[in-house]
Amino acid sequence: MSNPHFVNLPACNPGDRLLIYCGQKILFRDGSCLWQLEDLDTGLESDSHLPMLIEQRGEHRYLALHVDTDFNPPAGAEFIPLRQLLLDYREVDFQLPGLGNQLTHWYHSHRFCGRCGHPNEPHPQERALRCPACEQSWYPRINPCVIVLVTDGERMLLARHSRYKGSFFSCLAGFIEVGETPEQTVVREVREEAGIEIGNIRYVRSQAWPFPSQLMLGFFADYLGGELRPEPGEIEELKWFLPDAIPATPAAGISVAGQLIQLHRERFTVASGTGKMTDS
Repeated sequence: MSNPHFVNLPACNPGDRLLIYCGQKILFRDGSCLWQLEDLDTGLESDSHLPMLIEQRGEHRYLALHVDTDFNPPAGAEFIPLRQLLLDYREVDFQLPGLGNQLTHWYHSHRFCGRCGHPNEPHPQERALRCPACEQSWYPRINPCVIVLVTDGERMLLARHSRYKGSFFSCLAGFIEVGETPEQTVVREVREEAGIEIGNIRYVRSQAWPFPSQLMLGFFADYLGGELRPEPGEIEELKWFLPDAIPATPAAGISVAGQLIQLHRERFTVASGTGKMTDS
């Protein structure tokens, strides 16, 4: 196969490093998720397991490989959720595992052509799949989303989502719909999830979020008016917090939500000791 984005297992080089996925989990041992082919005495078949190039750094190629549930891990290794790798092993470079997860999820969810139903094949030149029957090409999917920290002076609005356990709060967020600009999505999502009006929307930064294929666009927005009304089924609780009294939130080192919160806190002098929280 001449396409550098797809590599047959027999063509792997001694310097290649494999990242092994099964569903939304990654093979991990002794603080590392990088493997060499000789470490994997599993009888992998090249026609059913096709590594994809994540990145090349110098002489090393980093390849993503998805395996079936009957895969036999090497001694001492286990599959751990990708989120656990992100949260519990901060020393691990998450860029490679994250991109690899996006690629393997895309590859295994596009095995058949969405136009005619014929099995897809690797594109001969590009990082894509192509249908040999109707010649339709399928590229890795990216789902654009917005995430916004609404502020009112010092106060910041945080939400406890239905999917979160305990007292974990974060920013409001949602997917961009067809025909919307990111700024329009920010207004709609805040109105739907919190029932309030906002203005002065400012783009801050973005983050690839591989769970499985989101691109998060981070914004600040100013509160204009309205009473907080949590969206049923989505938001369990909404509260205004002062910078020196925030609850458990995403860490700034791993998520754009945490970075937005940190940036807002840095704008103000955070008093030492106790702060206070307001509900309205």
